Order: sequence, then C-alpha cells, then structure tokens
Amino acid sequence: MAVKDHDSREGTKVMKRWIGAVAFLGATAVASSAMAQDIQITGPLAGAPSCRRCVQYRAGRFAASPAFGITLQDDLNRALIVGANLQYHFNDIFGIGLYAGYAVGQVPTSLANNASQYAGLDNMMGGAMNLFRPSPNVPSRENFLRQLGRMGLILALPQLSLTPLRGKFALFQNVFIDADVSIFAAPAMILVEERANFDQFDAQAGSTSAPNSERVLASQTARATRPAFTGMFGAGLNFYFNRFLSLSIEYRAFPFSWNTSGTDENTTARTCGGNGMQSCAGSPDYLVSPMNNAVAMGQPGGRFLLDANDRTFRWNQMVNFAFNIFLPTAPRISD
Repeated sequence: MAVKDHDSREGTKVMKRWIGAVAFLGATAVASSAMAQDIQITGPLAGAPSCRRCVQYRAGRFAASPAFGITLQDDLNRALIVGANLQYHFNDIFGIGLYAGYAVGQVPTSLANNASQYAGLDNMMGGAMNLFRPSPNVPSRENFLRQLGRMGLILALPQLSLTPLRGKFALFQNVFIDADVSIFAAPAMILVEERANFDQFDAQAGSTSAPNSERVLASQTARATRPAFTGMFGAGLNFYFNRFLSLSIEYRAFPFSWNTSGTDENTTARTCGGNGMQSCAGSPDYLVSPMNNAVAMGQPGGRFLLDANDRTFRWNQMVNFAFNIFLPTAPRISD
C-alpha cells in the first residue's frame, strides 16, 4: 500500500508539472498575439497627429544670427571670432544658409608665452646646431609670437542644416523652455596668415653658415596669406526665449593643414646625415646635413627652408554662441 501511495503522489506531481507548462505556453502565445496586433484608436483621436497646435519655430522663416566664437585645443594661438549665421528653413527640419566669421583677436596660449620668454633661446653655447642658441626657426624670441599662424576670414557656404530633435528643456524641474538640436555641414574657406616661405640658401647666395643673418631674422616677421579649403560641420543646441528669439550653443570643426608655429618642420631630402637613410621625414631641413653635394644640386639639405611641406594637419575646432532672430516674428502653428 505504501508503494502505491508513493506512485500515486509522483504521478500527481508529474501531472501538475505538465499542466503548469501547458498553461505557461498558452499564456505566452496569447500575450504574443496581443502584442503583435496593431493598437486601433477609435473615437475623436482616430488618425490624429501626435501634436496639435504645435509652434513651428523654423518652418518658412529666416534666421539672422550674430555670433561670437573661440577656438579650442590650440597649441599656440587661440582665435576670437566674430561672425554671423544666415539661414532659411523650408520646414521645421531642413534649412540652408551660410556662416561667415572673422578672427578679430589672437590670444597666445601659455605654451606660446613661455616659449617667447625662454631666455635659453638667446644663450650662445657653441655649435651651430646647438638647440639652446638662436636658430632659423626662432631667430629672435622677442618676435616669436609674430611668426605664429593666424586665422582671418572664415566662410562656409552653402550650409545645410538638419533639426531632428525638439522638445522642452527643464531647469530644476520648474522652468521649462522650448529647445531643439541641429546638425549642419558646409564647404568652407579659411584665410590663413602664416610665416612666409623662405629659402636661406637662395637668400644668402649659397651660404648656410649664418643661421642668424639679417635675412633670416627678417623672415621671422614676413607674412603671407592664403586660402585653405576644407569642410565645416558640427552640431548646435538652441533655446527659445519666445517665439522669435533664441540662443544657440554650437560646436564647429574645420580641419586643414597649416603651419601654426612658423617653423621648419619637415624635409623632402632623400638622404640624412651620411648614414644612408632613405627618408628624412619628420626632420627639419636646417638639421639635415648635406650629403653628396646635395645643396649644390638644389636639393633641400643643411639649410633653413620654410615652405608648404612644413604644414601640419590640425583638427581646428571652435565653440560658437549665437543670438538668433527669426523673421517673420510670428511662427506657423500646426493644425
């Protein structure tokens, strides 16, 4: 009898397990079927848009935006840029316009200030290649800040903008203001002012023994301006004070190659210092010793040579603050 009771209890447990499993599968199938069905809204909300009577801040409006910006992560010179952004918005998402700015001021970084004040540059310690004496790169430390590269006019045209996100921004869960996020991109042209190209060998009739000659010293403050072509892109966060005034905070990037330090950075010479190396990349021309009469053959080697080869790729970037005025002052209101 004990054996039969035990078997009966075991059978009951097995049966309960099967019933529980079948019930679970059935509930899961029903839930999946319900989730797969479309939610059918009936009544007055059927087919209604997600937002009624919404303020369309950008649609069909011009935006004139005076702006002020400052470049970021500069090695030697930080530019202060005054500009403006003009934009027409076809709707609340797409717009086209232009950005123009001009660097009205230059602020040397601490690195540039320290370099210009480093007395070791004026300490004559012997050999012609001693780095602790005036060199063609920095013939006078007093003029070091004047040889640094600078930006001038900045123009981005046409600038295409996309505003994919909008909503309300909460401050301390108490004050709410309308805001949107935009991204933009445009071809760009930047006028760059750099230390002018200079070839010590040509200027001194073949002499490379006087790195601190008057001509080398004069080359430190000689300037040349050229256009640099690149692209400008970034993103902005826009806060609306009312229906036609807002404030934007933008990040803009415009990478290109230029000589920010005004120094001899690289050489195209094929041989270096008599050691048989076939590449001198990364070495300045004035530190590359002439080999096999390289100077007489007109090849860069053993002399100060400042040219386009000394430009370095820089990820130029800035933060921009813009005050936006939308016209007409009354925005469109959705249905």
